[in-house]
Amino acid sequence: MKIGIITFHFVNNFGGVLQAYALQRVIRENCQCDSVVLDYRNWFIRLTDAIRVLPITKNIKEVIAGLKSIGLRLKRRERFEIFIKKHFVLTKKYIRSKQLKASLLGCDKYICGSDQIWNPYLTGGVDSAYFLQFVDNAERKIAYSPSFGIDKTGIFTRKIKKNLETFEYLSVRESEGCKLIKELTGKEAIQLIDPTFLLSEEKWSEIASLTNPEGGKYILLYIMQKDAQIYEYVKHLKESYGMKVIEISRYGYNPGFIDEILVDVGPIEFLGLFKNAAHICTNSYHGLIYSIIFNKDCYLINCRRFTSRILNLLNLLEIGNIDNLLTGAPIHLHYDHKAVRDKIISERKKAISYLRECIYDTI
Repeated sequence: MKIGIITFHFVNNFGGVLQAYALQRVIRENCQCDSVVLDYRNWFIRLTDAIRVLPITKNIKEVIAGLKSIGLRLKRRERFEIFIKKHFVLTKKYIRSKQLKASLLGCDKYICGSDQIWNPYLTGGVDSAYFLQFVDNAERKIAYSPSFGIDKTGIFTRKIKKNLETFEYLSVRESEGCKLIKELTGKEAIQLIDPTFLLSEEKWSEIASLTNPEGGKYILLYIMQKDAQIYEYVKHLKESYGMKVIEISRYGYNPGFIDEILVDVGPIEFLGLFKNAAHICTNSYHGLIYSIIFNKDCYLINCRRFTSRILNLLNLLEIGNIDNLLTGAPIHLHYDHKAVRDKIISERKKAISYLRECIYDTI
């Protein structure tokens, strides 16, 4: 049995690349199938990825820092490409969805997901490739935990509805996605965890770079949106714990108190930095996921763009103490680590069972 996977595997984004790695590995190890990632590269994502080499920010200090660190960001991109070539089994490269339809890919079934592959604002409109429209038989199409990333489909409703109606097996990442599919098609979809949770801490540690920058304990800062409140909060944590702060930074800007700014970070370095940290401060969805996977003391900061998916994840894992997040206040996540690990194991078993049943037609 050979399975083809289509997702955001090529983006210069930690969550996108690592979730693709996890899904391919689980298909191989837990479903006993050969798997190949369809090296399809959506035109709009390629465009936005290229633009992000330049510092896209209103903060003039970040712009200056970003112009100085372009070489490091190009090196970071190279690290991603090295990771993809080493860890993925890929088809030849495709840049148009019509090429997939015309190709003989030789897969028995196809999986689309995870990540926001069904978000039309990320793919320059509805991209039929991410809905497996190059596959004729509905029984060969499996959706594993894709995300719409939006609450309403708006002008894209008709196209999305038409694409969804061709699926035999439907799952999504957020509960809102289940409701949306029900509203559009009347079909029932199951909510499944992000693929990054499909691998245990031990399996992620196998590929993590365990080099500790400068040695010693540190607070890791990884944020998607920055403001003065965030920096003041992290500065307070630094003073409270008496630890250095290391930031995984997009542009290399230092507000003045961060001890080490890291721009040239690839997927394995990213994993190592999370594994080795004493405390993690983040407003990233996948930053939160790896804080939980590596069992770290986590400070969660509100992020306007990602609050809904973070709240969805916290609710799924039954992690309380999140009311303050809605007010915009940073929170120190307090939860029963064993209970959450048990919940992840349960959700992992549920997800792997779904994949096996879809692949072998036992649902």
